[in-house]
Amino acid sequence: MLLFKLAVVAFVAAVLSLSLKKDQPAYAFVVSVCGAVVLIAAVVRQILPVVDWLNTLNGYLPGDGMACLLRVLGIALVAQLAGDVCREASLNACATAAELGGRILALLQALPLLQALLASYAGYLQ
Repeated sequence: MLLFKLAVVAFVAAVLSLSLKKDQPAYAFVVSVCGAVVLIAAVVRQILPVVDWLNTLNGYLPGDGMACLLRVLGIALVAQLAGDVCREASLNACATAAELGGRILALLQALPLLQALLASYAGYLQ
């Protein structure tokens, strides 16, 4: 049932945005962003059980691996959303910069996990 509600919100936002785009492009952009925020807020509530399950799984895994992966996933999602919002505003260079920044930040967050993996692999070879 939630899927149909989300589809209706997306359809209404798209129709409003398209109808406003010709005469009032600024309002069309605001409607588009507000529709995306409503959809994301509805989906975030549904993800909480998955995050709780991953936190339970984190107790079984050594180190900070699961928290690192969750941070990288969050960075990737936020960077993608920022890029899409910039593209919606016809700012393609800004979208590319936001996505590149997200990739770099995700790599920096994953670096300790990669270092631990390489140290483990080096210890295995010796």
